[in-house]
Amino acid sequence: MKHRIIIGLTGLIGSGKSLATKYFAQLGAQIIDTDLIAHELTAPNGAAIKPILKTFGSQLIKDNGSLDREKMRNLVFMDADAKRDLEQILHGLIYKQVIQMLSVGVEACVVIVVPLLFKAPKYLALIDRSVFIDCAEDVLIRRVKLRSQLSEDLIRSIIDSQVPRAQQLEMADDIIQNNGSESALKDNVAKLYEIYLRMKKSS
Repeated sequence: MKHRIIIGLTGLIGSGKSLATKYFAQLGAQIIDTDLIAHELTAPNGAAIKPILKTFGSQLIKDNGSLDREKMRNLVFMDADAKRDLEQILHGLIYKQVIQMLSVGVEACVVIVVPLLFKAPKYLALIDRSVFIDCAEDVLIRRVKLRSQLSEDLIRSIIDSQVPRAQQLEMADDIIQNNGSESALKDNVAKLYEIYLRMKKSS
């Protein structure tokens, strides 16, 4: 992991984390996406399926052997104990995979995507810089509605469960605004990526 700059990327639901991540990848960064790792762990034969089955029962597992993410999402937003149990299953498995991916990467810049970065001391300890993808709440809600057809009440519940926007703006080392077009976001990512590469060279 020496001679690399490691970035922690975060943002509220609908902020554009995935698109910003795509642009970082196009520029040559290694991407480690904890949400993607979680999907792999909860796919058929994923390492998290057996402990989830044991803890929650078969009603949360689809016929193909994967986690029923919609049912689980509804459960954890209504039941704090269920949320804690799921986190206990997933967090250690995800972190182990992140460390393994860091150990084999060779790119000069690594971007670790962590939705709750500022609630995750283990990840904060890994990174050199944090970047928050920011946009207005009405934009977030509109994007998530178009993407996932979730109700506005559920979207607001998800936003409320995340680190507050004002707090993330204060804690982040760098902020990328994403209220405009995709091309504007791409330009903002490119500018920040160049800064990170210069930081890496000067370190």
